[in-house]
This record gives sequence, C-alpha cells and structure tokens, in this order.
Amino acid sequence: QVSFWFKRRSGRFRAVCCFNMGRKPRKRNGNNDGYQTSEKPDELPKEANSKWKPVQAVEAAAPAEVKDEAALSKVVAKEIQASPVVAEGPEASKGAAEEAQAIEVVAQEAEASEAVAEEAQASAAVAKETQASQAPGRLGSIASVLAAGAEGLLAGAESMLSLVVDSAKVEQPNADAGLDAQEEKEEAEIEASTVFCVKCQKTRPGEAVFVVGGHEALGSWKPALAMPLTTAAETYPLWISAGVPLPAGEVVEYKFLIQKENRQGAAQWQDFAGNHRITPEAGKVVQATSDWTRAAVDISVLKAAPETKQAETTTEKAVQKQEKEDMLLEMAESRIEKAAAEVTSSCPLAVQIADRDKMRRNFSQSLLTLDIDDAGQTQEEPPQTLKATEAPEDEEEEEKPVRGVPLKHIMSFSALAELADADEKEEHRKASKKAQSHYDAYNLDVPVVVVTSEVAPYSKTGGLGLVAASYAYEFARNGHRTMIVSPKYKHFDGINYVGETRVRVNDREECVKYFHLRKDYGEGKGTDFIFVEHPSIQRDGGLYNGDDGREYPDNLFRFTLLSLAAMEAPLTLNLNGQGTYGDKVLFLANDWQSGLVPLYLCYKYRRHNCYLQARCIYVIHNLGYQGQYHGVDACRFFGIDHKAATDIALGNSVNLSKGALVCADRVLTVSPNYAKEIQTPQGGFNLQDFVSAKACSLRLAGILNGIDDCWDPSTDTNLVQNYSTEDFREGKRANKVALQRQLGLEENPNVTLLGFVGRLTWQKGVDVLASIISWLMQDTGNGVTGFVQLIMMGNGDKAYSDTLRWAESSCPGRVCGYVGFDPKLEHQMMGGCDLFLMPSRYEPCGLPQMYSQAYGTLPVVHATGGLVDSVKDVSEGTDVATGFHIPHLSSDKLKETVYKAVEMNLKRPEDFACMQRTAMQSDYYWPKAMDEYERQIDICLYESPAIR
Repeated sequence: QVSFWFKRRSGRFRAVCCFNMGRKPRKRNGNNDGYQTSEKPDELPKEANSKWKPVQAVEAAAPAEVKDEAALSKVVAKEIQASPVVAEGPEASKGAAEEAQAIEVVAQEAEASEAVAEEAQASAAVAKETQASQAPGRLGSIASVLAAGAEGLLAGAESMLSLVVDSAKVEQPNADAGLDAQEEKEEAEIEASTVFCVKCQKTRPGEAVFVVGGHEALGSWKPALAMPLTTAAETYPLWISAGVPLPAGEVVEYKFLIQKENRQGAAQWQDFAGNHRITPEAGKVVQATSDWTRAAVDISVLKAAPETKQAETTTEKAVQKQEKEDMLLEMAESRIEKAAAEVTSSCPLAVQIADRDKMRRNFSQSLLTLDIDDAGQTQEEPPQTLKATEAPEDEEEEEKPVRGVPLKHIMSFSALAELADADEKEEHRKASKKAQSHYDAYNLDVPVVVVTSEVAPYSKTGGLGLVAASYAYEFARNGHRTMIVSPKYKHFDGINYVGETRVRVNDREECVKYFHLRKDYGEGKGTDFIFVEHPSIQRDGGLYNGDDGREYPDNLFRFTLLSLAAMEAPLTLNLNGQGTYGDKVLFLANDWQSGLVPLYLCYKYRRHNCYLQARCIYVIHNLGYQGQYHGVDACRFFGIDHKAATDIALGNSVNLSKGALVCADRVLTVSPNYAKEIQTPQGGFNLQDFVSAKACSLRLAGILNGIDDCWDPSTDTNLVQNYSTEDFREGKRANKVALQRQLGLEENPNVTLLGFVGRLTWQKGVDVLASIISWLMQDTGNGVTGFVQLIMMGNGDKAYSDTLRWAESSCPGRVCGYVGFDPKLEHQMMGGCDLFLMPSRYEPCGLPQMYSQAYGTLPVVHATGGLVDSVKDVSEGTDVATGFHIPHLSSDKLKETVYKAVEMNLKRPEDFACMQRTAMQSDYYWPKAMDEYERQIDICLYESPAIR
C-alpha cells in the first residue's frame, strides 16, 4: 500500500512516501505534535478540516485496464494535478504557487518515465507473467511494475521527491531555523531516557513490581497504567525497567508498587512517606536505583538502555519460558520463612499438623489411633446423655454390638469403597449415555508409568489406592501401554518374579526385585502391575505406620527405593514378550511417596542423556502431607548434587513434595479449585509460592477425580429398589423407608432425611454440624425444623465419636449416630437420603458429593476445594443447580443453608425434584476425567521439559 502525502509547513513542502505492508498507516494529528494511527488502513483525512493533501490512492483511481507502468504513471500525475491545494498561514498564496509548480514537475517526470516504461514492458515477457500472478492491491500493483523492470518510475519518484525537498530550502530561513531548533529540542527530549531499578523481595510468584509517577509515560499515578519491571533468577531481587523517555531538565516524581502481573487486585505501594524524584538529563540514559524501604535514589549513567529481545523461534521461546520459571522458583525460595509465617497465622490445620510428633506428620492420623480390638473392630462405648464433650460418670449401659467393617490401618473410608470389575465397567458404559470418552488423544502410543505407594485391591489405606486402581484400568482402556509400580507389602496371588536391579541409596547399593502381574481387559489391552520387593518394605503393621500410628522410621529409605526402582523398570523389564517400555514414557507420580521421580528425572537421568523424551506429571492428592524429614544429608542420602539438594530442602529439612513441585514437567491436583487454593497461605501448607510458580509457568492444572461405575442407582444391588431419572421419586421413597427401618428411625417418608458419612475430624466440620443438631430437631412452628431425621456414620476423634452417640441417645428414632463404617450402608444412604451433608473445612476433591448426586440425593457442601467444582449452587437456578453451597463455614451459615434446602424439599417439592433430576444427569464417571488427563498428557509431551 503506497501513498504520497503532501504537507505545507512553515513555508515549505514535505513529501512523505508511506509503504504500508498490512499495517495501519500513520499520519500527523491536527496539532503537529506526533503521529497517530488511523482506525482503518485506507482511511484518509477529510479535505475540509485537514492539513494533509493526499494523492488519491492509485488502486482506487486507476481503471481495471491500467496494467502497465506508463498508464500507472499517468494516473499518478493526473491525481496530483486534480488534488486541490488549500493555502494556510500568512504566506498562503506563495506556498500555493510553489505547490502548483511542484505538481507540474511531478507531471513532467511522470510523462518522461512513460517511454522507459513502454520499452521495459515490450522487452520483458516473463515479467508480464510475474505481474499477472501478483495479488491485487496497491502494493501488489507497484511490485508487479517494478518486477517488469520499470526503473523509470523509480527515477521519476526520486526526482519528484528531490524537487519538492529542494524547493523547500530556497526560502523561509527564519522559519527553518525555528523549526530546526524545535526538532532538535524534541530529539534531545527523546534522548533523555531513564531506567528505573528497585531491590524488592516482597513479591510472590505471579506478582511483579511496577513504577508509576506523575508523567504520562509513567501512567500519571494510575496503577493500571504503571510500567512493569522485570527480573531474572540471576539478578533477583533487583527489578529493572526498560528505558523510559522523559522530558529533560524537569523533575519527575515516581514510586514503586507491587501488583499481579495482569494488574488485577489491590496494589501494594512502597511503605515510606513521600515519593522518589529524578531529573532526566538531555542526551543521557540515566539509571535510578532504589530500595523498596528507602526514599533515597542512586543515580548512574548507562551507555544504553537495556534491550528486551523478543523470542521468535521455538527454541528461543522455550529458553525464555525456562528462564522465567527459574526466576519464579528463585522468588519462592527467597520467601520460605515469610510463607511459613503467613501459613501459621491463617491455617489452623497446618499448625495442628506441624505441632504433631515428627513421626506423625506425613499421614492422616484420625483413623490410626482408634480404640480397636485385636480383630480390628471398633469398640463402641456407652452413649453420652447431655454433652458431646462430657462422658457419663455413674451410669452404666450395656455395650452396643460392633458396627461396620474393620478399620485397622485405614486412613480414609474411601479405601473400603467397592470397585466394579472390568466386565461390569464395560457393561455399564455400553448401557449408559454417561461414562463416555469425548477426547481424541494424540499420544496413545506413549506408555504411561504410574508410580504409587498403594493400589487397590492389593494395598490401600485411603483414596490414593482407589484412584491408582482407576488409572490402571482407564489408561490401558484408552490404548496406552500401562505399568503400575507399587511396593510389594506382602505376597499377592498371581505375581511372578521378572527381574531385579541395583540402586544406590544412602551411599550403599541395594538390590530390589520386581514381581509382575498382568491384567487383560480384552482387545489386546491390559495393565502390567509391577511390585517392588526389598527387605525394608514388608512389615507386620500397616503400609506406612505401626499399630501405634507412628510411621516407620525408615519410610524415607523405603520410598526412595520405590522411586529409583520405578525409574529403572521401563528400561530393564521385558514384559509379555513385547520388549521394554523404553525411555519415551510418561511418568505419573502420586503424592510425596513418589515425589523423588521428577527430581531423579531432572538431575540423574536427563543429565546422562536418558529419558530425554520422557515427561513426568506430579499429582497432588493432598498437600497437607508432604514427606518432610529432618536430619538428612540430602547429597549423600539421595546421591544428588548441591543444587538438587537445594530443590528438595525446606528450612532445615528435606521435603519430597517441594522437590517434586520444583522438578515436575507438569503438576496436577484432584480438582481445579484445589489448584487455586494451594496457591494461598490458607491451603498451601508452606509450599504455596512454589505452587504459584508452577501456575505462572503454565505447568499447573486441576482435574476432578472420577467415580467408579458401581455407583449407579439403576444397577446398584445394595438398594431395595433400583431407579433412574424416570422413576426416581418412587425409588427413593422405597429406599428411604427401608433405611429408616434398618437403622431404627421412625418410618416416615414425608420427613427430610439428612445423611453424613466421613471421618470424625475437625477437618470434616463435624464440630459445626454437631452444634446445629438440637436446633435441627426442635419444632418451632416454622414447618421446617423438627421435620427432619439425621444419619451420621463415621469414626475418628473420640470426642466426635461421643458426639454421635450423644445425638442418637438424645433424639431416639430421629437421629442415628453410627460410630464405624459400612460401605454397603453408604450405598443405601445415597439411595434413601434426601440431602447429604459435607461441611468440610478442607476437601481437595471429595467423592461422596458426586456419589450422592448420581443417586438424586442433593449435597449441602462448604464452598471449598473440589466441592465447588462438583456441586452447582441453587443460586444458579433450580433448572441447573445440583446442590447447596455454604459460603462460609459457621453454625449460622450452616443453619441458613440447611434450612433453605429442607424448606425446598418440604414446601417446594417440584423445584427440589427438578434439582434431583439435574443432579442425576451429571456425569462424574472416570471417562470424563480421563479426557482431561489425556489432554494434559498431550500438553506435557508437546512442551519443553523442566530443566534444572
């Protein structure tokens, strides 16, 4: 796009030849004080109110038949002659005459070039073909003419420009002198550049330092317009700006602030009174260096302002991304003590865990210290009569029969949940519109190696074993060659020895043996279960803890062996006659027990040109337990260098979760909202800054866990009557009556039946739930309270167990306090209850709220963790809602939310039924979750690895 623009300023003409290649043309604004951009590429100023005298666009003026250079030159000349000259200023008439003279010369030059153009056109047949192939448009037309050898047009244009410029030098010497002085002043002002620097360690990953001041180049004191500063891992905590053009000789006030990189949220200003001041010097690049806490400014002169190179190639972008990640991790390292202080002041659960004995910090303790007999059965105690916190002193009652299944060495009731076998899963998915995959993965040919400390049904203490079992089936079903690596805690039926290897731990070589079990799922798909054997792994107690609840003193050694054995297995084991898995695999490391896998991948294998195409995804199931050990010489114990030891160190201890966060190629959590929460002091457990660093590096995501196919009310054999969305009212009514009868409650299908299942701990909000029981059971004439029944099943802290017994004895026939756990009863509660209560203070994912929705039992949940992601609040409308959110966990808010839910059930049954139907139509089965896992695997394999 080529345009000639003429302007008369201070008695002389200026010609501007603008070549615009797909960009907006630039023009002077009305005040002659700078260029501005037009809204449209071909937009020209209106003649009536503009000082510009544009030559009309060549392409617009030339008829379709004008194809050659000569005709094009004529059109240019005619347009110049036709363009009116608007005189302005005190010497308008003289300027108009000069302008007219210039136009005549342009016309003559155009005619003179016609002969040359005709000769070039006649002698270049190939050039005609080239000209015809060019894209239409003004730039394309001129490019075609030039390609044809039309040197005359160029000569004419040069002569035209030379004449116009030379004619402007003849007269107006005084005006020229004034104009030159003005231009020199403008150039001097532009050369007065300032670089701002500040030393600041108060930023968190995701935040940046900005400079804002009184000049418009510094945002005119508006934080949203402030100029960002940058830093690097090598220069942190020094933040540096690009060069800022400021007026020379004028005092400029400014100040620094911290805000998020996207400039959202509140800004944190420097905490001293007053502002910084600087006076830029003409022709110099000045650097102004400050400290965050002081008003003083150190001034120095630079040879040139720092340049910011824009990454263009894929390699350069990868390097730039890695440099940013290194800087973010360095920032997180510098804030370890401050982050710990923030957690101490805002997260009671973190304080509670930190106050435990060192041998009880890495695992949940709520079910490990129960009063249990030799058979592992929960021992019931006489119920309390008045208060949940006071045991009866004089009364003696008969012992109640033992309830539920053994809970010895169990950390979560999820470990006792049932799982459908492969045939049942396939049958369920064929018959259901839900539980279907909708994502076409790109890397199904890449094997997946899942490293986990437990996998159901072979070893399980909580939800991790359940999830690992689902990984084993789902990845293989999708088409991956799949390996599960887990410790051999005892002998399992059907396993066979397949090999061994030697690994080095704590400066000694250890021999680990591999045992293999193959599970086939049809169509050539199946999973290889690899169990790692070593004398330290098999114990008489639980997987991680002895009978007293204290973890084994050599757990760090045991799980270091697991990680190293898992790294060697794909390289050494020839399984099923298919050869080894090779070194292009995707490792899926779960929780701190396998947190050394990403660290060894970075510092051991990649440095020796092994696993260069492999990636590691670290999955956080619960960041509250991190694998933290004191008194460990990391370099000697793990066989790593000083930098790797720094990555795994947190304070005066080693922290396996931190090492995994720093070194993983990608980090996943068990729900999207939990991925956000662990970036805060309330949910990060001292690692929030390292999680934020991964988030800012675009290496963090959250995926809701799925539920097993056995959770289906249309096929569940634990229910007295199966049902679907078509007949759920009748089905739930029948199951409610049967549940009331079984647990000794009054058989009344017209009351609202509430249920709770979970560990009896402060984390689960049992104390808040217990505080509203009396209010809930009292009929005050509002038609809501007093018209409910409550079933609470669980075990844990003795005080809360006593609360359940007290509630049952205080409200016989209306409250069931089931101290223990029965997985069959859990299914029946989902089928018979109207509402399911989950007032958890902290819930990374949660499964019961998804079970309940599948059965049409609406969940009442605290708005935290995965509960937010899996339950749509009634505030969104009854046609889309699937439950009720408690915005802030307190007795009053819980009362308010429960009242709203019970009232809807009793007084607006149609709205309640609409929500039940919507909840039952929700899809929380594993195929939906696996679509997200496959998407994350594709992203992880596409992106560059984490380099340390």
